[in-house]
Amino acid sequence: MASNTLALPSGIAPPATTAGLIAPSATMLALDLGTTTGWAMRPTTGPIVSGTLSLKPSRYDGGGMRFVRFRKWLDQLDVDAGPIATVHFEEVRRHLGTDAAHIYGGLLAVLTSWGEELGIAYQGVPVGTIKRFIAG
Repeated sequence: MASNTLALPSGIAPPATTAGLIAPSATMLALDLGTTTGWAMRPTTGPIVSGTLSLKPSRYDGGGMRFVRFRKWLDQLDVDAGPIATVHFEEVRRHLGTDAAHIYGGLLAVLTSWGEELGIAYQGVPVGTIKRFIAG
């Protein structure tokens, strides 16, 4: 069962909060993991930005290149947008195909290991929770 709280790695101080919410001064990243990864970011300054990242392998790529490119993209985003404080991602429990499940699992492994290494808090949000939030 998914937790509703955002857990920080041990030894990492939590970002400043206001009424239990992350303070506007903290950069937040939201991801929809997949071959075409959707993302949105609320940087410390400026408007919310969003887009997609294509992780489709080329004809000559090895099986792990999409994961290498995803890790490099995360590293560059952390540098360009200032330090990322939190990452929220869509937590998918059921996939229609085996390939989609494998790709999601690999991207999730890269994301969580990246977060652990850099002390960035991350949290999966179930699809139903997102739908209820949007639909009201």
